[in-house]
Amino acid sequence: MLKVLPSHISNLIAAGEVVQRPASVVKELMENAVDASATQIQVVVKDSGRTLIQIIDDGEGMSPQDAKTAFLRHATSKLTEIEDLDHLSTFGFRGEALASVAAVSEVSLKTRRECDQMGYEVRFAESKLIYESEVSTPKGSNFIVRNIFYNVPARRKFLKSDSTEYRQIVSEFTRVAITRPDISFKLTHNGSEIFNLPPSNQRRRIQDVAGRELGRELVDLHVDTSLIKIRGYIGKPEDARKTPGNQYFFVNNRYFRSSYFQKAVLKAYENLIQEGTLPSFFIFFEAGTDKIDVNIHPSKTEIKFEDEFAIFDILRSVVRESLGKNSFMPSIDFDQEGAPEIPKVNTSYYVPSPKIDFDPLFNPFNEEFSERRFPDDNTSYRREPYSPLIKDPAIPQKPVIQVAGKYIITTIKSGLLAINIRRATERILYEKYLDTLLSHSEIINHTLFPKTIELDDYSYSVIVENLMILGHLGFDIRASEDNSRKNCVDISGIPDGVSDEPEVINELIDKLVFDLTELGRDFGEASRERFAASLAHAATTGRQESLNNLEAQILIDSLFACKEPAVTPGGKPCTAIITLEELEKRFN
Repeated sequence: MLKVLPSHISNLIAAGEVVQRPASVVKELMENAVDASATQIQVVVKDSGRTLIQIIDDGEGMSPQDAKTAFLRHATSKLTEIEDLDHLSTFGFRGEALASVAAVSEVSLKTRRECDQMGYEVRFAESKLIYESEVSTPKGSNFIVRNIFYNVPARRKFLKSDSTEYRQIVSEFTRVAITRPDISFKLTHNGSEIFNLPPSNQRRRIQDVAGRELGRELVDLHVDTSLIKIRGYIGKPEDARKTPGNQYFFVNNRYFRSSYFQKAVLKAYENLIQEGTLPSFFIFFEAGTDKIDVNIHPSKTEIKFEDEFAIFDILRSVVRESLGKNSFMPSIDFDQEGAPEIPKVNTSYYVPSPKIDFDPLFNPFNEEFSERRFPDDNTSYRREPYSPLIKDPAIPQKPVIQVAGKYIITTIKSGLLAINIRRATERILYEKYLDTLLSHSEIINHTLFPKTIELDDYSYSVIVENLMILGHLGFDIRASEDNSRKNCVDISGIPDGVSDEPEVINELIDKLVFDLTELGRDFGEASRERFAASLAHAATTGRQESLNNLEAQILIDSLFACKEPAVTPGGKPCTAIITLEELEKRFN
């Protein structure tokens, strides 16, 4: 039997489309403030939005009647007839936001227009008006949202960790702030000021949000066609990173996601960045409002364009052109006119290569050496529990051959065993780091001189909030005492075995910020494994070392003392066996 749902239930269902988490409230109310012509917008958050979300603006404000009507479903000032949908240039228009927020939280609004002597206050709970009165308040609007999802326990239960919800709030705040550099924005979390963004130009706003260093590394792009206008900034190829973070698309100052257009950007960077890395980009489209559809997704983060294929080609071309203009593209100059003549080298100055004495009778595959330390392809790889690298010169050494500084080849009963040096080291260090994390031991390698690095606002807050966890991971990191530089940390210690090269440290910090955000303070088994894998990968990135025979023997022993020596933490093979049968086939 069909029946019409009560209004409070239908409101909760509608709220689920718009208010998915605290960040959804921040997004909707900030966009409303921008639409109200505010010049100053302040966001105050407590407990990652669970307890309090407050948005204060100095916009146009509302009349008492509008203050009450704004919380009704489908209330809007932006549509009067269906044709208006094709000409929207503002953010919100469906009239669902405030009704949805009032359905799942306790909301109060104080508002006043410039022409009014007194303002007006309304309070809502479970979609019902529970209080209204005149009030003295500045021009603009002051929304206070408390106890989100208090009446929907299931939804509140499935919110992510505080750090994850906080990251989402910062993301939404950032997306709005980037589009309007002419507006002053502030974000405060648990009493700490996270952002204080004065009015500025576009590049400076990006620099204030994403970090001073990134702002200096961006290059301009611009194209104006009859189909679309594209402007913005892209990062240098060498600054591409493996973790996402600074990839932004906007259309008519509205943030949107598009894997399709991201492919166009990546195609422009082809052969300039490593596979699996992402360049930074802040790209702004300007299109006729009748050429896009913004209402295909409840949160309006997916947008449908007319002529997407043509825009794809334009975007790829303008990014490629910008990279070329800024000398990031490989080029060959065939014009030799006026070039200085390079003199021929006098080879008489060359010193002859030294002769190397060797024993032609030496046989590296001599079977007189002990076989006990090397696995056969039919034996189990599992050995005794892992212990730190053994460095005992008395270990019987089995001859090995190294190839290109990347592989160790030695003999086993069934043929030849090949070991990838870098991957084997990664497996060994992974188990070492994991054992250390499980036992809460220290693996810090203190540096003689602290290194200072500058982070963006969000990364800085995540690092500072998790200093204890980072200490367990082998980092000695502290907020910089140099007050003249914002968002800087001093690194006095790094995990044992990790390179202190700046690019390695920066990549590792990026990965840790991402992991800490996703996992929060849940320091369970999965968290430890991810952290240990990140450390081991960073410790072996770019490593290519030649080992002497003893070092190679120690590496082999340490690898086969691991619980799973056959693969890296990421599942790539560390070893390969070439059987006698395979060798015989080669010679036959």
